Amino acid sequence: MRTLTLVAAAIITAACASSSSFSSVWKNPDAEPVSLTGKKVLAIVQIRDEARRRQGEDLLAAEITKRGGQGIASYTLFPSMAKQQDESAAQERAKQAGISGIVIMQFRGIERTTTREPNPNNLWRNDPYYRRPWGAWGRGWNSVWEPTTVHTDVSVQVETRVYSLEQEKLLWAANSGTMNPSGSNDVIRDLSAAVAKRLEASGVLKQ
Repeated sequence: MRTLTLVAAAIITAACASSSSFSSVWKNPDAEPVSLTGKKVLAIVQIRDEARRRQGEDLLAAEITKRGGQGIASYTLFPSMAKQQDESAAQERAKQAGISGIVIMQFRGIERTTTREPNPNNLWRNDPYYRRPWGAWGRGWNSVWEPTTVHTDVSVQVETRVYSLEQEKLLWAANSGTMNPSGSNDVIRDLSAAVAKRLEASGVLKQ
């Protein structure tokens, strides 16, 4: 019963709403600000699971389109992972498609943090039965044991890089962690919004 209680508490905590934060951010001081308006931007999600890759790239492309660009999922240009890993072929295919920029999200791993919060019995502070040596004798035998509450936080680590093909430069890069996501799609939705805010605030994207 104790094990089941601890597992249930961990699952409930892990299902909480996600939020992304950045552990490191870099902006290229030599790059010029770019505008997404009317530009084709390639959305790449580097994850081994092909189905999740495609779902993620569709979401990332949609987020780019919301912000004025024309987001294009990379699997529509490179349906084969083997061809996608060929640098020269990928470069030529992107050029033919008129791609102006690239946003890459690469999943780096998962970090878990577990905290335990004991449930203290404070009845002896206010309950008069506990003040007498035998006052809580019967109640003590019948009381229900309350387990320690366990909270498990899951952080999905992602590296995001933003490139300009027109300038042939890396514009911006960051490492981030998204807390307690329900899945990879949840990570991409939350992180896309967080990245967009950072790019605008840092002047990488033209207002």
